[in-house]
Order: sequence, then structure tokens, then C-alpha cells
Amino acid sequence: MSALGKELTRIRHAWDVLCGLSDVPDTPPEVQPEVRPEPVLTVAEPNQGVPVRDQVHQALALLTVPASPKLLSRVHQAFFSSPLNTARLTTLRRDEERSFRSAPYGRAYYICPALTFDLLSPARGLLALSTWPLEQRLVGPLTQRVHFLTSALRLADAAEHLAGEAGMPQPVQQLLLHYSRNIHGDTSRGLLDLDALRLAAAAELEIHADDDADTRAEAAQRAREQLGDAEQIFGNILRDTARLRRTS
Repeated sequence: MSALGKELTRIRHAWDVLCGLSDVPDTPPEVQPEVRPEPVLTVAEPNQGVPVRDQVHQALALLTVPASPKLLSRVHQAFFSSPLNTARLTTLRRDEERSFRSAPYGRAYYICPALTFDLLSPARGLLALSTWPLEQRLVGPLTQRVHFLTSALRLADAAEHLAGEAGMPQPVQQLLLHYSRNIHGDTSRGLLDLDALRLAAAAELEIHADDDADTRAEAAQRAREQLGDAEQIFGNILRDTARLRRTS
């Protein structure tokens, strides 16, 4: 076996031991390298074979705000190394509601729609987690921007943990450049500056956050008073929305 082949075999067994796939390395202790391979950050591990439902949960848990299928797919591709099958998401949401209605709270979480603040009905094209408080799943007039800024901060923090000696992965950098170009006050073009992105996002978030929180808190109170458990998660059915319109 060539020297290169032996080195590759040694590295593969060292990695298996680190990951718990092998109890004893093939190479004797005296030839073990002093510098151990650095463990890969959890969010960057491949997700081959992971069900779509779990992939959506991973992306939403990272963002902490409701998101569109397109954004969920981009986030999962960037941080979890695999895209989402967005064509499955419509069917998935229906399956989640059907499961809850047949056996309420039988699962640890449900993929559900975000809810509109006025009608308390499903917000088109936005997915959330049932384990989030109602306030976190509601969408008001300012919420889309607040969510954009919040997710920018979350992804910037996650990207900083991913960036090592090899630099930030290209899909992560491209995603964050998209955020950077769309946040007021951050004029960077082509070069990503995480600190500038955070400062700009936090400054604008401070402007909108309180008004948005008040709107959603009021809507959450109405939802708790007027809706059952299933409707608080999956939204009010259309024939009842007229009576739930917010009064002035």
C-alpha cells in the first residue's frame, strides 16, 4: 500500500473512532496523531434519508420564525447540506392537521401554518411549529419585516459557528448576502460582514419590534378566547372568519 493510501486509511479510522462508529482504531497508539480531527458542527452534517417533516423542523428551529417553503429549502441547503422537497410541503401540512385531529398532541410537534392576526386563519405560504407560543406563530402588518430581521440575526450567529479555517461555506455566504443586501443600513456589495449585518438588523428591528409584538399579543388573546386547540394550531376555518374580525 502506498504512503498516501496508508494515510487515508489512518484518517478514516480516526474519524470512525471520533464518531463512535468503531471502538478501537486500526493504527497502534504510538502512531496516532497528536492533533485530533475537529468535530463537524451539527447543523452542517448531511441529512441523507431524513424525512421531509424532520428537515422542516430543523430549518424552522434554526430560524425561530415562520418561513416560506422557498426560504426553508435555502436554509436547509445552506446549513444542513441538503435541499427540501418543497412539493411535499402542502401534503405534509394537511397530514399534520389530520394527525392532530385524530389524536390530539400525539406527536412532540406539528408542522402548521402561521396565522393571520385579523382573521386567525392560515397565513398563505408560511409554515411554523406548533410548539411555538401563539404570539410567535401570528403574522401582523409588520411581522414579515420583523421575521426577516430576526432570521438574519439567527443565521448570522449560526454562520459564525460554521466558519472555520476553511472559511464560511459558499451556500451560507450567498444566503446571508441576500439578507445583507435587503437590510436598510447595510450597503455591502459582494463582501459579507457579519458584524455590519447584525448591527443593521438589530437597529431596524428595534424600530418595529414593539408595535409588532403588541399586535400579535392582542391577536393571540383573541385566539385563546375564541378558538379551540386545533384551530389555535392550524387556523380558523373560512366560514367562521367573519365573526373573528378584529373590532376597532
